[in-house]
Amino acid sequence: MKFKNMKALNDVVLDYSNPWKMFTLAREYDKLKQGAAAWGWYLRAADFCAGETFEEKMLQYKCMILGASIFDRSDSRNETTKGLLKMAMATLPDRPESYYFMAKHSVDTNNFRDGLMYAKIGLGLDLVEVSDELNYPGRVGLEWLYAICRWKTDGRDDSKNLFFNLKHKNKLEMNKEIRESVDWWLAQIGYPSTLPYKKEEIKKYRWQFDDLGVIERNYSRHFQDMFVISLLRGKMEGTFVEIGSGHPTLFNNTYMLEKDFGWSGLSVDHSERMCAQFSRERNTSVILADASTLDYKSLFKQHCLEQHIDFLRVNSDESSLAVLDAIPFGKHEFSIIQFQHNECWWGSTYKEKSREYLKNIGYKLFVPDVSIDETNSYEDWWVHPGHINNNMKSNKSKNFIWDYMMKERK
Repeated sequence: MKFKNMKALNDVVLDYSNPWKMFTLAREYDKLKQGAAAWGWYLRAADFCAGETFEEKMLQYKCMILGASIFDRSDSRNETTKGLLKMAMATLPDRPESYYFMAKHSVDTNNFRDGLMYAKIGLGLDLVEVSDELNYPGRVGLEWLYAICRWKTDGRDDSKNLFFNLKHKNKLEMNKEIRESVDWWLAQIGYPSTLPYKKEEIKKYRWQFDDLGVIERNYSRHFQDMFVISLLRGKMEGTFVEIGSGHPTLFNNTYMLEKDFGWSGLSVDHSERMCAQFSRERNTSVILADASTLDYKSLFKQHCLEQHIDFLRVNSDESSLAVLDAIPFGKHEFSIIQFQHNECWWGSTYKEKSREYLKNIGYKLFVPDVSIDETNSYEDWWVHPGHINNNMKSNKSKNFIWDYMMKERK
């Protein structure tokens, strides 16, 4: 193969003890995939450096990392690859590149616990200047490898959040390999079961209102509570009816409303254990019952619910349509109704019937097909025509909830 850069070779011949010129020659051989020749000159360049100044140490550091990449390409010299990367770590332990390449090698060889350790160390280091010669993708590369290793070692929802954050919260530039890998992993393992709102993200929140800063965090899985309080502009002492309340705080759709804004109301659930815990931890009254068998007109009267109620939540699984039919809409009106139709699991029957029913009694479909990711929708959000905030109305037929609630408007 013809050598394209004769100048690099001539420079070494004329100045045979100059390690920087040796390094340049090694890079030229490396570009031609002449691994043996490249490694020989990397090794010689590192050996000719005294390693006393930062510049000399940096040259040695680059030689070890680039040399490791040569052996890594062979797929049969794993110990040599790891040895060279460890030498690079020892040379400049406060730089993250060597930890990135060691973590990547660990992932490529299915050694995920070591990969987790090296990625974590690298993420703990600061680096202002990145060397293009090393093909290091920056901090985002370490975050990507850390996410893979976390998922492979614990497989929990927190690990899914790492991939989600890379795709939807990350502000760092990702190269094609990382971007495609993140998309692949999310397609394989799915999105996290909950997408929380936290106060530190307040500037990214789309539907701002005066008292937004009161909220340290929300409790719904997918911003259900945030939608309610945002549409009603931080209303204090509102009212709700929650059918299928579940846990009193975990993934609960009314806890934040009660805790931060003084709301009260009525909750219904069929689990004796959940209701017992609910009654201990919440101020709201909870009813233990099969939601489809209740006389809601009498129940609302017994609990002194007024004609206007701010929020109705219906999540009663297969009995949700029966519950909807039993609600006394002729006597009570609701500013907001959230109906969980579970189309992504059950098909479209519940969605179609609930939509026909609510449209016929005058409610407006405000945020259709709320989705846990870009494809899987599971509920609709409705608004009474007298309480519409058109600024928040969605014009999309399907609404990935992160895009609807958090992304800045273009």
